[in-house]
Amino acid sequence: MELTGPSGEVWTWGPDGARQSVRGPALDFCRLVTRRRHRDDLAVTADGPDADRWLGIAQAFAGSPGADPEPKGA
Repeated sequence: MELTGPSGEVWTWGPDGARQSVRGPALDFCRLVTRRRHRDDLAVTADGPDADRWLGIAQAFAGSPGADPEPKGA
């Protein structure tokens, strides 16, 4: 995982050279996992099928997710 913090500093977790990854601005990632914005409206990307699937279910709270927000579109 590679997230860019508000100051521009890059935060990384996981092994270098991982075959799958998640990247993007930390703020967008937070909006995604708290279900505040639709994934299509954020600059968070997944490389690889497992990373992509994980972004679809990741959440920052316990329990069943509510309805996801509708995408605003471009």
